[in-house]
Amino acid sequence: MALRIPRPFKRYPRATILLIAIFFFAIWNSFTIRNKLADHVQSYREPRVAIITLVTDEKSYMHASLKNKDYYARRHKHDFIVDYETHSERSVVWAKFDMIERLIKSNKYDWIWWMDFDTLITNTDIKITDVIRENLKNATNPGQIDYLLTHDCNGLNSGSYLVRGHARSLSFIDRVRGWHDVEEVAHNYLSEQDCMAAVLKQESGYKYYAYKVPQFQLNAFPEEIGCYEGPNGEGKWKVGAFVIHFAGAWAHVRGDDPTGQLMRKYKDLVVHARGEGGDRVSR
Repeated sequence: MALRIPRPFKRYPRATILLIAIFFFAIWNSFTIRNKLADHVQSYREPRVAIITLVTDEKSYMHASLKNKDYYARRHKHDFIVDYETHSERSVVWAKFDMIERLIKSNKYDWIWWMDFDTLITNTDIKITDVIRENLKNATNPGQIDYLLTHDCNGLNSGSYLVRGHARSLSFIDRVRGWHDVEEVAHNYLSEQDCMAAVLKQESGYKYYAYKVPQFQLNAFPEEIGCYEGPNGEGKWKVGAFVIHFAGAWAHVRGDDPTGQLMRKYKDLVVHARGEGGDRVSR
């Protein structure tokens, strides 16, 4: 079919009219692509993360622990939340569940990262959001995973783990509390870690909501505490690892202040960003 040109344009060559049409089409198409890209960028955002911990008494390493976690949170634009007292009906180790429940109900966070006070973030370049994303990518049903947990040589270790900030996560917390209360009636006084492990092991429905993260990614142990996941020491800390946990230092290190001794040693091996405080490894 021949191209029909409106009367006002007949005085222009066909090639000129075609170039004008192509020009305006290109402009329209660029705006369309730009809008689609803007919609895509707007639809994706980094997960909102709260880093939380608890300390209820004076410790020799209080400043080191708080400064370390606060620095990381500020650098990566996360919230850092500390409780200094507990009103838990159970022992103090159960207060972490009270904090997690409170923050889930606030609807402010996508993920909540619990860290025991005897931990250090030893590579501040690593993003916790990348750890979350990489592990969920490996899960069969990533949208179903509410807990990212680690193991040591004894099984579950709850010194550093992640909880999805969703009401669904509370059902596991409630079940773990209930497990404790039943055991307490029978005069079996279990920690929250023991009860978490028991529920995950004996009630199969909950295990589908938890994913085991390699120990070295989230909860590595130092050489002084050789309780590593796997036969080849996969959970052993080394320079550049993300997190170190001095779990049960009192049983492995001699001295009046075993955890404090380890804190003072390893805080000087924290990897910082280039241009922030000089060398890559803080000395």
